Order: sequence, then C-alpha cells, then structure tokens
Amino acid sequence: MISSSGKTYRVVGHAIVSADGMIADAEGFMPAPLRNDADWAIFQTALDRSSIVVVGRLGHRRHPNPGRRRLVFTGSVERFETDAADPLATLFNPAGIAVEDVLDRTGVPEGVVAVTGGRQVFEHFLPDYDEFMLAEVDGFALPGGTPCFSAGHPRAVLAAAGLVPAERREIDPSNGVTLTRWERNSRRS
Repeated sequence: MISSSGKTYRVVGHAIVSADGMIADAEGFMPAPLRNDADWAIFQTALDRSSIVVVGRLGHRRHPNPGRRRLVFTGSVERFETDAADPLATLFNPAGIAVEDVLDRTGVPEGVVAVTGGRQVFEHFLPDYDEFMLAEVDGFALPGGTPCFSAGHPRAVLAAAGLVPAERREIDPSNGVTLTRWERNSRRS
C-alpha cells in the first residue's frame, strides 16, 4: 500500500510465469505458452478496474495502450513527463522521483495501482504489494529466460516479502494454468 496527499492506493502485482518463474525469454519476448486466454481475460478485467497501470518501457512499446492511464518506468526522463505518443501515459524515472509524488502530481485517483512488469518494475514494488496475482504454467520451463524476480522463483520471493497464498485455482486445466492470489500477511507487515 502506498499513500500520497491523503489518498491511499492498493498495490496489486500481475504476472504469468513459466514453471521455473520466467516472465519472458532471454530477449524479453513472451513465448506462446505464457499467452493464455483465461489468464488474459482475468488480467484485462483487473486492469480495467485499476486507477493506473504500471509497466516497463519495453512492455509499453510492445503493447499499445487500450485507453488506460499508464505509469511507464524508464531511464529516458529525468523525473517524469507525459509520453508525447500517448497522453494517457506518464514516463517515470524511479531514480528521479518517488512513485507517490508522481501519483500526486499527475492526479491519479485513489484506488488500485496495477503493477504489470517487467522484472525491475515488479522488484521496485515488492515492499508495497497488498496482493500479487501469480499465474503459473505448469510443465513449461524457460531456461535462460527473464525471471519475474532476480532473487528467485516468485513464490519464494513473495513469501520472503511477507505475502502468503490466499487462494489458488485452476483457470485453464487443459493448459496447466493456475492462478494464486497472494496477499500481505498483516502480522508480518
């Protein structure tokens, strides 16, 4: 959870990973087994309900914005500025200004901050997650791929950060896809 100027934001991460915890191949591209229709539908519904979506620079470039407010992590700006190609997107350098200050200065309404990756973005918010929606594709490994978290498999990293699995369900049994909702363990935060 993060707060700014009297507003409170719930921070919710969203990732689909291979069995070995990868979000993409070594070049940063998402292979076909990680593009799952059931997960995509759940993911899009969650993003539609969010106040803002946080994404890395590569994800922002590769996936056109469907009309949501975006906060784009990038080192190409000193602090923050509107993306000239997308007026709903704010380019943001976390080394130049705090997330809370950007949310305040850009007028993002109180609600959910949906964190969608890549790895540096996921790691930046690790202390702040209220929830993390982790989809996993059982039986599909991606050796040498891009990990969700550099410190290890997302399950281990989320647990070490004080989150616990609250609900797990199969969302696409024929493709071995599960979705686990991890939530902040209030006793440890």
